[in-house]
Amino acid sequence: MSPSNPAPSFPWARLAGFTLAGGALLWFFPLWRVVPLVAPAPAAAAAFSPAESAMRFWTETLPPARVRAVDAAVLASALRRDPAEAARLHARAVGLGTAYFHVRGRGRVVAVERNVIVLALDGADGATFALKTGAIFGNVVRDGPGLLDMNSFPSLADFNAVSAELNRLVEERVLPDLRRLATMGARIEFVGCAEATDPAPGGPLLTLIPVFVEAHPAR
Repeated sequence: MSPSNPAPSFPWARLAGFTLAGGALLWFFPLWRVVPLVAPAPAAAAAFSPAESAMRFWTETLPPARVRAVDAAVLASALRRDPAEAARLHARAVGLGTAYFHVRGRGRVVAVERNVIVLALDGADGATFALKTGAIFGNVVRDGPGLLDMNSFPSLADFNAVSAELNRLVEERVLPDLRRLATMGARIEFVGCAEATDPAPGGPLLTLIPVFVEAHPAR
């Protein structure tokens, strides 16, 4: 009787070699990767400053635009004839139909009231405009010149924050001098913005938020 064949030994060394080789492949070429579901926000967007944006607009963009503002005497004449036509010719539409005037002119102070001063405009045959001297709200300063586009800002909240900063600049840089210098009879050179609305009967044709004023004492 021939001796029985010995049972084959399990190839442990070969299996260990395959396991090490497979592990090395997975290390360099993984079957999956972990990636974030939301890409990190760009550093520029995270660093947006409404105050800095408003200051750049105030110092760099707004002053050269004065020459393109409509002359106050021309606008006053148009408002007297037909307010709707005046808005069509001289106002800038923003958003859902809201329109704004950007105006420059000169006049003499004929009334000083609690929150406004009233000017008799030069060359306008007795027509009057008012300049606000009280707290500033809304988006008139931001939208009136027609120079800022909401799509250029990271979000609507940032766009509105710039509006609030511009209002603050008017209150801090324009209104104190206007209140101090606008005495009866003083002459005022101004640039301002206003929403295009029908004039109130018996009052000034337009009430502007001033963005620039220069006053000369009464003679």
